[in-house]
Amino acid sequence: MQTAIVFFRDAGADAEADNLQRLLAGQGYACWPATSVEEALALVEARPADLLIASCRDWPWRKMAELREAADSYLPIVRISESISDTVLEQCAAADVDTVLFRPVHFGLLLFKIRSSLRLRELYRREREQKNQLLGYWQAADLEHEVAAKLFNNVLKADFLETEAVAVSMSPMALFNGDLVLVAKTPEDHLHLLLGDFTGHGLAASIATPPLADMFYGMSRKGFDIEDIAAEINAKLYRLLPANRFLAATLVALYPEGSTLKTIACGLPDHYLVNRIDKSYRTITSNNIPLGIQPAIRPNPQLHRVGEHESLYLLTDGVFEAENALGELFGAERVLQAILQSPAGDFELLQSRLSEHTGGGLRKDDNTMAILHCAVDSAPWRSSRDRTAGNRLAAMAWKQMMEFDIDSLRSSNPVPLLVNTLLELQCLQAHRQAIFMIVNELFSNALDHGLLQLDSADKDSPEGFLRFYELKQQRLQTQAHGKIRLLFAHQPTAAGGRLTIKVADSGSGFDWRRCRTELQHNFGYSGRGIALLEKLCSSVTYHGCGNRVTAVFDWQA
Repeated sequence: MQTAIVFFRDAGADAEADNLQRLLAGQGYACWPATSVEEALALVEARPADLLIASCRDWPWRKMAELREAADSYLPIVRISESISDTVLEQCAAADVDTVLFRPVHFGLLLFKIRSSLRLRELYRREREQKNQLLGYWQAADLEHEVAAKLFNNVLKADFLETEAVAVSMSPMALFNGDLVLVAKTPEDHLHLLLGDFTGHGLAASIATPPLADMFYGMSRKGFDIEDIAAEINAKLYRLLPANRFLAATLVALYPEGSTLKTIACGLPDHYLVNRIDKSYRTITSNNIPLGIQPAIRPNPQLHRVGEHESLYLLTDGVFEAENALGELFGAERVLQAILQSPAGDFELLQSRLSEHTGGGLRKDDNTMAILHCAVDSAPWRSSRDRTAGNRLAAMAWKQMMEFDIDSLRSSNPVPLLVNTLLELQCLQAHRQAIFMIVNELFSNALDHGLLQLDSADKDSPEGFLRFYELKQQRLQTQAHGKIRLLFAHQPTAAGGRLTIKVADSGSGFDWRRCRTELQHNFGYSGRGIALLEKLCSSVTYHGCGNRVTAVFDWQA
């Protein structure tokens, strides 16, 4: 493809301009002459231009930015001037001209400057292309992280026991958090708490959180003691985690009938058992190795006699190791002072002094704090019920995106997996049939009509029905490429929730109007799908050539 040059020249006879155009054409360049800004703009907007040469003597340097904005990519500008002067250089600088030549023009030098400018344009094109690719990757990763974080939070909070006996403050560095706090109760109304800190930060640090939480909640519900729970978690993490990953954690059990507190401290910094009346305290130091390092452990618990007026303060190492501008650690002394001097016995004073110490600087670790009030007399968690019992139907805001290439589509039908994921995520079992029909119809249209270009009219008889699916399998096996992307987004509404489903395929689309038949008038073997979608959904909107569709399903609690 020829390199296209817009040659901005003076109107009328100009022997030098004519000669330059002829010489450039002889070098294989396509020269498009323009004698006004309007003509130059029309050329740049009509077709891709690679370079602009401003050869006119009275050049509109203030309009160069407008010409550049009209181009499809970066447009280098070469200015040919009568002579060098401060005014000329100032104009060229203001117009961001790439290079300046002076008359008489040495054609060899002009070619050198053109090639140099074109290399700059190519570098810019590649940089923009890579930037767009990175932006696409970032947006896709951000969406996936958002969905994954929601799933992780659902796992952690699904069985989290809400009780006034426990206060938690978490300040993660990133979307995913290596710290975790789990709270549960046993059938005997013993209160269990786990504070953990995985090695590292972000997704890599939190990847083992779901199975750990499931094990902790499940074993607590069944009445296992924290020694058994710690041993099982250790064995599980040893099998799951690589050698350089482990969990520093403390497990706590509060037994109200015996006014006893049991702790199993595995690698976290000191905890403080504080008497809120006289401000005396006991330090609980780790006496077990972190979990997940050895294949099996025998936890060494510590027992403490406690009263209603005492509280246990548990913190991860991010609090102790927070640095100020001089690199000085916050330290255990400041932590303990803030705890003992807090009039309300909460986090506020500690958080305030921690913020003053760091000065809002860049943190190097997640900060997590938990307070367990040893309410052995009142035991407020006795009346607490699992969150899952009362809140599982509450509408939530979330997004999920999945994309299937032709190899994935050949191997399996993803609709049941997708629907089950949606039902579990939002607990929409009451609407299973409607959601399955919507997703299945949207996906089938994208696959059958979009990618495989099958015609539903072929299903005009039972025999035609069989031929249709035989042809579908043949085309699936021979199709070289194609993909289907599904995006699910959910938002709470006053009545319940709104599920928006967007389906896009890489095919050439289909005429959805021709495929639509009213349900009451359709007695054939095809054509009911779109009408059924419109009946089940609040709205169904097709875009473009039919290869993109948005369906909105509103449900009531």
